[in-house]
Parts: sequence; C-alpha cells; structure tokens
Amino acid sequence: MFDDKAIIEFLRDSYFAADGLWFVRIEDEHSFEEAMRLDEQVWDILPKIQARKARELLKIEGGTLADLALGLWLKFTAEGYDHRVVERTSNVLRISIRECPWLNILKEARRMSRAAEICDRICTRDFSTWAAQFSPGINFSLERKLSEGAPACELLFTCSAEIRPSPRAEREAA
Repeated sequence: MFDDKAIIEFLRDSYFAADGLWFVRIEDEHSFEEAMRLDEQVWDILPKIQARKARELLKIEGGTLADLALGLWLKFTAEGYDHRVVERTSNVLRISIRECPWLNILKEARRMSRAAEICDRICTRDFSTWAAQFSPGINFSLERKLSEGAPACELLFTCSAEIRPSPRAEREAA
C-alpha cells in the first residue's frame, strides 16, 4: 500500500513533531529556559539509545572513528541531513552538514532567533554523546554552525589515543 519512503517520511515527521510539540508546550507553561533544561536532559539520553541501536543494526563492534562515521551515517540518513565526510583518518573525522532538518524546522517555525543557542546546547550534547558511545577517547567539537551563518556545520571528532578497530573493520582493511 505504501512504499518504504512514505513510511520513513511519516515516522521522521512524527519524530520531529513530537520533539517540537513537547518543547513548545513546556515553554508556554513555564519558560524557554525550563524547556531547554529538560531538552538537555532528553539529549543526554537519546543519543545513547540511537548510537546503541545503530551499533546493533549495523553490527558495529569497534570504537574507531570509522565505526563512529558508519553509525552517524545511519542517524544522518534517517533524520534527513545533507552531509558528507570531508576528512577521515585514524585520528580525525570531519563531517560537513550543508542542510540540517532541525534547523529547517526552526526556520519554518520562525524561531531562528533561538537557533544558535539551541544548536550550541543541544547539537554539542548530541554529538559528544554519540562519540562517547563509541569510545571515551573520542572528542567532539562543533567548528562551524549553519545557525550562525556558516555555509555548513562542521563536526570535528578527534582521537588522540589508538583505538582498536572492530574485527569487521580489520577484515575490511585486509
């Protein structure tokens, strides 16, 4: 009856709507700051769930930057980001996001005056948590931001210590 794309779009739209609706309701009942405080608590947990599920679905066993890139690919694809890996070495993973569905929602809702703060507080938390789920040795920084007028967000993941590749990654490298 429906193709997979229609189902994915329905679920994606529902996911974004649920996130936005609860935020606005808390903001209306209390304040923007209270909504942000609670949103931060949600985004301390949700990326853990997402990263663990990505590991399970993609059978990712290791904790390298290549493993993280694969997990994030699933997140970005499922949520509808326009993204690309611009640098990947054993110590550096740099991802460019040219279009962000979350920022698009803020634009549509005429909430761009809050976009930079939301991005700073939530995106940093989201991607730092993803990194930690792959290895405590992976650090994250948000180098550039669409919400501040940059042409793309630039996500930088770095790893100073040697992280053992997953058995799958070792097999693919051989």
